[in-house]
Amino acid sequence: MGAGIALLAAVHGLDVRLVARTRQSLDAALARIRGAVGFLASEGELAPPEAERALGRVQTATDLAAAVAGADLVLEAISEDPDVKRAMYAQIGAHVTPTALVASTTSGLDIFALAPGFPAPQRLLIAHFWNPPYLVPLVEVVPGPSTSAEIVAETEALLRAWGCTPVTLSRYIPGFIGVRLNSALYREAVDLIERGITDAAGIDAVMRESIALRFPVLDAMEVVDFGGLDTFSRVWTQMFPEISAAREIPPTVRRAVAEGAFGLKSGRGFYDYRGRSADALLRERDRRLLRWLRERGRYRQAPSASAAAPPPPASAGTGRRAKIAGPEFGMRTGAFSNGYSVEVGDATIIHVAGHLAVDADGTIVGGSDSARQAEFIYGVIERILKAAGATLDDVVKTTAFLTDIRDYPAVNVVRNKVFAGREPASTMVEVTKLVHALAKIEIEAVAIHHRT
Repeated sequence: MGAGIALLAAVHGLDVRLVARTRQSLDAALARIRGAVGFLASEGELAPPEAERALGRVQTATDLAAAVAGADLVLEAISEDPDVKRAMYAQIGAHVTPTALVASTTSGLDIFALAPGFPAPQRLLIAHFWNPPYLVPLVEVVPGPSTSAEIVAETEALLRAWGCTPVTLSRYIPGFIGVRLNSALYREAVDLIERGITDAAGIDAVMRESIALRFPVLDAMEVVDFGGLDTFSRVWTQMFPEISAAREIPPTVRRAVAEGAFGLKSGRGFYDYRGRSADALLRERDRRLLRWLRERGRYRQAPSASAAAPPPPASAGTGRRAKIAGPEFGMRTGAFSNGYSVEVGDATIIHVAGHLAVDADGTIVGGSDSARQAEFIYGVIERILKAAGATLDDVVKTTAFLTDIRDYPAVNVVRNKVFAGREPASTMVEVTKLVHALAKIEIEAVAIHHRT
């Protein structure tokens, strides 16, 4: 997890000190980072120069005190051992600056109880990432009893700038949200296997062909709403007494662990992986995740994108409002993707993903890459408008920002580079999410509105 978070931060422009207790652990972490960067580059998510810059931002150290000294952000990702965590926070607290934000990536431990004497408890919280963190957007943010609201907001803003989706809990609870939901599912699944009702393949087939199949288009609590709370209430009345309430690790899992059958990393678990490359299987997992991240915008609009941009104001001559299509994947790594989709009819749909890097004064930097991106967006817009029977004379560009960059000078740069000053006022192009993060302006999607 630590290596993946280090990569995520480095890709978004941060200088990273990766700390481990042994050089061997650091070498293994760097190998994982290089492998992930190579994968992202091979998939077009990172341009080669950007990949090299990201790798160059990661330094390694075995001296924790020296590494955290002067750091603005400390993310702890050590093993889930309370004693190890307790000792770690004693060290961090002794050497970290009073203004640093300190976050644990624990999957469920109460860090606040393990670090009762932490010198700046108002700046301590939990930020629970999911593997691989450079692809899976969710981060559960858990404040402690003394964590300030400002630090929570600062953490949420930082995570959004990294392309993550923060979900903030009101207080600590073991397992947070995701691990608790996962644990309930797996407790019942293993119980069904224990009782001889089915096997691992049967569990996976039911998940794949029904429950998991619906999640891309309907969220978990929406399923209940669509099915009806009255219906679910009747089902639950019958089922809750029958569902496993086990409070101990199932015998099947205890035996597997005792035999060293840990899963993929040991070659066998519920399935047999012997003779297959673990690295290749993990890379295929990442490839499938990336494929789905690219596709999911076609099936439903992600909440973060829909919430980021209010509806555009009406203007004379504006016809049907275009819907927005396309994934969010490119923005998680700041990469540029030449992918877009088009529907001409009731709505014109276009998706352009990418980023424009800017100097503090708003000047586009990055040379030919930025120029090619501007030309690409401009060319796509012209083709879409032509197919829809409209021209650039029918287009005006407006933007939706986060409030802290409403007056950021890059806005005019983007307008000028993409539209070359041709911005008449009959219909509009809307950038649904324009994010300022570490001197990057990331264009997440462009929707074309045209005359009917």
